[in-house]
Amino acid sequence: MDALDLAQGTAYSYVNRLVDAGVIEATTDEQPRTYVARDIDLTITAADDDREYTITPTLIDAVGRRRTDDDIDTYIDRHGIAGLATALTYAVARERGEVTHRLMAQDLDVSPLAAEIILQALRPVVHEYFDIEESGASVAAIEGVDEDVDRDVAGDTV
Repeated sequence: MDALDLAQGTAYSYVNRLVDAGVIEATTDEQPRTYVARDIDLTITAADDDREYTITPTLIDAVGRRRTDDDIDTYIDRHGIAGLATALTYAVARERGEVTHRLMAQDLDVSPLAAEIILQALRPVVHEYFDIEESGASVAAIEGVDEDVDRDVAGDTV
């Protein structure tokens, strides 16, 4: 409690509120008690009331990266958390090969460059939380490409 700079009574009050809300539960009855967090679902509603977003560990992680990622920080400043939640949805779809940055830009009325920047910034988050099937083939897997032949930039055999 000293590390949190809280009075003991305040800390107990906060813990009891979390228990009452069903967010945590005690794992032992003896002192000192230990607690475990429970899964919860929360939703926020965008300012236009047209869309709802579920707060997930993925969204929380993406928002948390704003301190270390200027692109995410700028996007949140311009479009808010609800805007980032929407961009995250597009980022998942893009990594699955379902949409492009141009489609996102058109749908959200942002520039294609802004869409591409946020999609790239969110890519590590998406790959951490979603099973994204790697697609495509390497150049070596394309028929007719000989890996044993080196070529210079102009395409001439070296």
